[in-house]
Amino acid sequence: MTTRDIIIGVAWAVGAATCHSIVPNAVRVLSPHIPPIELVFFRNFLGLLFFMSIVSWKGFGFMRTARLGAHIQRNLLLFVGMSFWFYGISMLPMAKAVSLHFTIPLMAVPLAIIFLREWPPLTRILWTLVGFGGVLVILRPGMVPIGWASLLVLGSALCYAGVSIFTRSLGKTDAPATTTFYFQTMLSLFALGPALYVWVTPSLSDIPALIVLATAGTAAPYCFVRAVVHIEVTVAGPIEFLRLPISAGIAWILFAEVTDMWTWVGGGIIIAAAYFMTRQEHKSAA
Repeated sequence: MTTRDIIIGVAWAVGAATCHSIVPNAVRVLSPHIPPIELVFFRNFLGLLFFMSIVSWKGFGFMRTARLGAHIQRNLLLFVGMSFWFYGISMLPMAKAVSLHFTIPLMAVPLAIIFLREWPPLTRILWTLVGFGGVLVILRPGMVPIGWASLLVLGSALCYAGVSIFTRSLGKTDAPATTTFYFQTMLSLFALGPALYVWVTPSLSDIPALIVLATAGTAAPYCFVRAVVHIEVTVAGPIEFLRLPISAGIAWILFAEVTDMWTWVGGGIIIAAAYFMTRQEHKSAA
């Protein structure tokens, strides 16, 4: 890696973290008057329009896949996860929701054991336990009510962890453009029926936030892919943890939301556990 590669890669990674931070805050802006399930529809349908406007000029070969069934299973799980996530962040303090969602790599460990029969090293299991200790610090069960919103976010993290297992499998046979096309198309279709049931027509004042939601949600994974072209995943991955302070900062500016000490402490524990576990995984693969 040259110095130029590092600068460009870090810039793309920070862009990805920023876009990921904008999405939940856009949901928070819109959710008081637009149901979260409708926001799931708009996030994916508008994102699909943006995606198709960028890639379709090269032709439509990316639509071909021999694994439609795997895409359907992956995207049903992703639909449930995104729905839980949008409902959760409409009710929880931003930093608390983001911190709990950082448990995605921790959730992947028990799922890999159950469904893939992959037994991770003892150290990875220990870091997973440490990470869930951070969850307990944030939730403080027995001291404060846990609430459905926190459980929805943790359920979302579990679904996203399952999605990551499908993504790893699909990545061996299908191009990223193929996976992106089917995920945004299927989630638009999955969300349309429930969204119509509770439909609230957006006002003109909602349109900018809807565009920001769809644009940031589509741009975030693109920025991350561009980052790992220039720098290693072990460098780009930890930069994603900037989502916590960036999300909390945006929420403070937009909603005057102050983050409590326990969320920062628990979030720090989860981030440390996820970082060291990811770092060990890449060392093992090297």
